[in-house]
Amino acid sequence: MNTPEEVAKSFLSELNRAQALEDVLYERLRQDELWGDQSGHADERWLVILIEEVGEVARAMYDDDEGHVYEEIIQCAAVCMAWAEAMQKRRLNGNK
Repeated sequence: MNTPEEVAKSFLSELNRAQALEDVLYERLRQDELWGDQSGHADERWLVILIEEVGEVARAMYDDDEGHVYEEIIQCAAVCMAWAEAMQKRRLNGNK
């Protein structure tokens, strides 16, 4: 049986995961509003977009700006999600 401390720790972990996922989903909506449907990008273009975002994480880390690091990590995760969505859309349409 789990101790109350273990239950609390597990609960807090799930809350953190839920918040991060909510932040990623919100960022996906923001990206769609900014850029519209980008699902037509080739995988190579998605990789360029992702690497640019990873560079922004590195810059925020270099600047020792923890809040900005989090924002940039969320943007990276949202780009990965958009890329995965584009791949799913291609598969559903019978493309590569």
